[in-house]
Amino acid sequence: MIIGYEISGYDNNSYMTGSWNKFLPEINSIIAKCDKCGYKLDYKFINPHFKLKKKTLDISSTYDGVTIVSLKFKEFCLRYGYSNLEFIELPSEPNFFFFAIKNKLLTYNYSLKEKFCEKCGQYESITGPYLNVDKINEPLPDGFYQSDLWFASGNEKSPVILIAPSTKINFDKENFKNICFSVIEK
Repeated sequence: MIIGYEISGYDNNSYMTGSWNKFLPEINSIIAKCDKCGYKLDYKFINPHFKLKKKTLDISSTYDGVTIVSLKFKEFCLRYGYSNLEFIELPSEPNFFFFAIKNKLLTYNYSLKEKFCEKCGQYESITGPYLNVDKINEPLPDGFYQSDLWFASGNEKSPVILIAPSTKINFDKENFKNICFSVIEK
């Protein structure tokens, strides 16, 4: 049985905040970071100087794990009534948006968690994401979902994004470019 699909885009050859352990110089003084581990505290931070290097992708990711979507992607989501989504227009990139999912968390397992920070409650790294399918007995209802854990290292952590099988059918009706779908089965 197909439970849903993990959805992602390709790298857009850009950084929103910097590498896993070093911020871009222009935002170093304005981004909120933990006093102990040094990692960012606001994963919705938008660099006001951000420049998207690939503008032909409808969904893409920065090297530091930020999902960026096109106006076409946003309009698709609004047209189908997917209401648990957040779109924040990028100040220096009209018609492109920071994309996030509100609520609808699915339990994910991990292979490894490393270096827990007592001050901010983050791990330096969480790796090996896979959906815990034990309590899922039917395909996900129409819509977007995300993992309850954020994976990768340091400032590059991001959630896994999933869609329901019926949502995938809606995607197939559109002419999106370069979107990757991975089947999740039980």
